[in-house]
Amino acid sequence: MAFRVVGVCLVFAASFIAGGVLSGLNRIAQEIPQAQTPENLLPAFAAMSVFVGVTVSYLILRSRWYGWRLAVTVGASVYGISTVVTQIESAWFLSNAWPRGMIQALFLQGAIAAAIFAPLSVLLLRKWGSPSRTPPLSESARNHAFPDPWTIVFLVVAFVFLYMFFGYYVAWQSPAVRQFYGGQAYPGFYASLKANWMDRPWIYALQVVRALLYVVCLYPLVRMLRVARWESALAMALFLSVWTTALLLPNPLMPSAVAHAHLRETLGFSIVFGALAGWLLGAPPTDAHARVIEVTR
Repeated sequence: MAFRVVGVCLVFAASFIAGGVLSGLNRIAQEIPQAQTPENLLPAFAAMSVFVGVTVSYLILRSRWYGWRLAVTVGASVYGISTVVTQIESAWFLSNAWPRGMIQALFLQGAIAAAIFAPLSVLLLRKWGSPSRTPPLSESARNHAFPDPWTIVFLVVAFVFLYMFFGYYVAWQSPAVRQFYGGQAYPGFYASLKANWMDRPWIYALQVVRALLYVVCLYPLVRMLRVARWESALAMALFLSVWTTALLLPNPLMPSAVAHAHLRETLGFSIVFGALAGWLLGAPPTDAHARVIEVTR
């Protein structure tokens, strides 16, 4: 099994590279004037591949699903979290600084990588064929294909709050980040919320959309796991956290000080929101509703 997990790590690295080549992302990146091959690229990429490979292997092995159903679920969730929700925000804030065609290449690269990575990982971990005995589903799991609406509302509100909280207390405290985005220091968290509401109200709408996409991507993963709720919370915290390691990769469009500040910001956010989402989405709808009321109290 250890060799199979190592194989998953290698498959992720290969699929990531293949996606970059087939999408044209590598060619576009080389056209950036300041682009060069940094010395620390290989260690950072190896660390990212190991973190992603081990975490996704854990999810696949703990899943009660098999075959194409498992591969499509993992692939869609990987693509949604690693590419869609990330690049939507990046394109919104940084598209003016990007070379022509880079946005499309990033989305295509993520899709190609996920399409290669997910089915091969399921195959390597021997989760392709159906088991001789499938564990029975609970009545709640059979009858509820969607999370409780109140759970979704609570997670959207929590997402926006945590995004602004970690953005202010972690990322925005860095002078390099403020200089990079051309922003100013705020006297406090409430002042930052007010300033964003007055000057950039669209940022709240953007985060609501991203929050809904997060729920759409995480809920199938939670449903496929055959684990207790505490392990579901741990699994989602890990799954969200591993994609923040992409900020370890050298980026010619973002100074290292800015990338490292965003790494600390997104890592803290991912751990907290992932654990919260895994806990609430792992509950039956009626139980989740009660848990939301308990948390708000």
